Amino acid sequence: MSDYYQTLGIQRGASKDDVKKAYRKLAHRYHPDKKGGDEKKFKEISEAYYVLSDDKRRAQYDQYGRVFSSAGGAQSGFDPNMWQNMDFGQGFGGFSDIFEDFFGFGRRGTKRQKRGRDISIDIEIPFQDSIFGTTRNVLLRKTGECRSCQGSGTEPGSKTDTCKTCNGSGTVREQKQSFFGAITMLRECSVCHGKGTVPEKKCKQCKGKGIDRSEEEISVTVPAGIENGEMIGLSGQGEAVAGGVSGDLYVKVHVSPHSFLKRKGEHLLMDLDIPLTDALLGTEKVIESVDGKIKIKVPAGVDSGEILRVRGRGVPVAQNQRGDLLIRVLVRNPKELSRKAKKLIEELREEGI
Repeated sequence: MSDYYQTLGIQRGASKDDVKKAYRKLAHRYHPDKKGGDEKKFKEISEAYYVLSDDKRRAQYDQYGRVFSSAGGAQSGFDPNMWQNMDFGQGFGGFSDIFEDFFGFGRRGTKRQKRGRDISIDIEIPFQDSIFGTTRNVLLRKTGECRSCQGSGTEPGSKTDTCKTCNGSGTVREQKQSFFGAITMLRECSVCHGKGTVPEKKCKQCKGKGIDRSEEEISVTVPAGIENGEMIGLSGQGEAVAGGVSGDLYVKVHVSPHSFLKRKGEHLLMDLDIPLTDALLGTEKVIESVDGKIKIKVPAGVDSGEILRVRGRGVPVAQNQRGDLLIRVLVRNPKELSRKAKKLIEELREEGI
């Protein structure tokens, strides 16, 4: 007989959370109602979980092994009638969660709401728009709420009737066979999709489903200061599903590189080439920035590689607050000198400049 810890694939010192995680993973894999399931294996891991999930049973098992008894008589550590006393609500969370996944209903029979698939798309925006923000309209072909009946499935002008299959409850009883035996579960009515009502006359556009596949234009607001590769989430803009809620739309933003500006956090960086004379004497320059043309002052005696800072001309970080524009000065030395220029420079060298 295998060791319970080996059955769940955990160490002896594993925590309760580790025990539960291991059980959930294996139960999903081997449940007999799932494709490729193994009833025998499922019973083994359920037995192991039953023992190791309870402090008292686990302590007995650790002390006496596979065969133990709280009353002194040897018996199997697994009670074949254990499910009769199990609390499938709060007390036995592992089994309750598994049932929710398999049968579509949560603890105490509450229905788990269906949700449509999420959609992920990519858009590309200019560098300038990434700084100040923009709005982009994208055209998607997806399953959405029927525009003709607004999701009701009913032809405009007609009425709805109580679903005869579920008698208006939106659910029907279904019997499932499991290692516990026959279990009666509630599932969503496949006729009314959980609504409890059916259209007297089905919508011609969606055939009564309330959803159809069509093109939809969606407006995407790109916030100021967004970085390359960031995602924007739009709740409820994904695929729709009958009787449930729509999924979400995720937009990955790609920022086109700028010809001379680069971003570093909240600051913008650029290079400025100036001749040696401007570096020695100082000057004023008009440069292009994300705000258009601006005038800057280059101080006399500036060194090549020195950074000039223009405050408030960078990336927006908060309301009325922006980073800075950082300008790296690159002094351009002449490749050839005239006789006059060479003489002047030699005079400067003689003076130690």
